[in-house]
Amino acid sequence: MLNNKDKNTKKLLCESFKRQLLKRSFDKITIKMITDGAGVIRPTFYNYYRDKYEVFEYILDEELINVTYILIDNGMEIEAIKMIFTYFDNNRSFFHEAFKVEGQNSFEGILVTKISQLFQRIIQKHNVKIRESANILSTENIAKYYSIGIVYILKMWILSDKFEKITSDEMFNAYMFIITHSMFDIIEKPV
Repeated sequence: MLNNKDKNTKKLLCESFKRQLLKRSFDKITIKMITDGAGVIRPTFYNYYRDKYEVFEYILDEELINVTYILIDNGMEIEAIKMIFTYFDNNRSFFHEAFKVEGQNSFEGILVTKISQLFQRIIQKHNVKIRESANILSTENIAKYYSIGIVYILKMWILSDKFEKITSDEMFNAYMFIITHSMFDIIEKPV
């Protein structure tokens, strides 16, 4: 458990990282830049984070995931999902840069993992109604499927100029429409 001084230092490092990502690409950000921006010495960074990718995880956990877990635990699953869209909208500039981080430890991959854990929590809280023909699907498979979908929608929304004027409510409603209707519900079949 971190004491207040440690929590403050960890938050300072996190805020410095966020400022750096708004100024330059992820691969150009050094640990020294982050620690200088936080007003601490370079080795301090490693007391709290393994690397820059772990800072992404901390940001998501502290600012989004932990709050959504509270909503889910209080029976507010829809509100938790809506909060994801609101959070990304409120932090659009940061996530515009974060989604550009690709490769083995991409931000998108980190986000899929975090959202998948969130969806597993929702699924495990309720009884799963899976028809016998689909019973080979595990909770993890189902959560991963939905997490990949929401992350794709978020990435498309945040990175595309075409969607920049779309509000979080509009994106949330579009997402909810997609996940509550099968593909065969939304296509017109020839008669």
